[in-house]
Amino acid sequence: MTFVMSREEEEADGVELPSEEEIEAALSVTPEELTWDWAAPRLIPLFERDYAEGFAGDPMVNTVSAVGIGIGFGIDFGPVFGRVTRSMAQRWEASVEQIEHRAFAHLAEVAAGISPRDLQSVVHQGYLFRALGKPGGWASSIVLAGEAELTRIFGVRDAIFTVPARNSLLAFGPATPARAVADVTISLEAMDPHPLLLEPFVMEAGELRWEGLSGELDDVI
Repeated sequence: MTFVMSREEEEADGVELPSEEEIEAALSVTPEELTWDWAAPRLIPLFERDYAEGFAGDPMVNTVSAVGIGIGFGIDFGPVFGRVTRSMAQRWEASVEQIEHRAFAHLAEVAAGISPRDLQSVVHQGYLFRALGKPGGWASSIVLAGEAELTRIFGVRDAIFTVPARNSLLAFGPATPARAVADVTISLEAMDPHPLLLEPFVMEAGELRWEGLSGELDDVI
């Protein structure tokens, strides 16, 4: 089992770390044997960060999401995550597709409990953007919940989304200059010990796409 802090492993501005007591309390109710029945309802999709997690010889389970970005999976214990590795999947006799299905089912349940009231409105150099910090530690994954949920939560059909870190999702209006989007995102990435460093997601005409695919397509063309 590879444990990862669900907020961030190092103190950063504006980041509230769980206490040692909170971590111990969460782990005290975690069964010694993580069965599929126990773990499956707690699975979550996670964006990979800029460093390798896991143990040599036991790689993380990864797949490509519907929008074309690679993701991994975790087990949500509250203040910590347990990353899903290949050996765990083998013990569960679970395929990547099964793990993905249960993780996105849990994501849908969590996203359904988020409302526009959970957003924080921020003005940067005259430009308004909104920030989401729920669920704690993996708010970035909400961008994978689908166009309908993003529209319900953020209230706009067209938007630019960025994910500076696992614990934050930002939404900018479509008219926001690329410079302003980059300034805000890079500033928040610099505050995080392990930023995601991912290209933006763009919602346009009700369809979500990941800008990280653009360069790959250009290379092919």
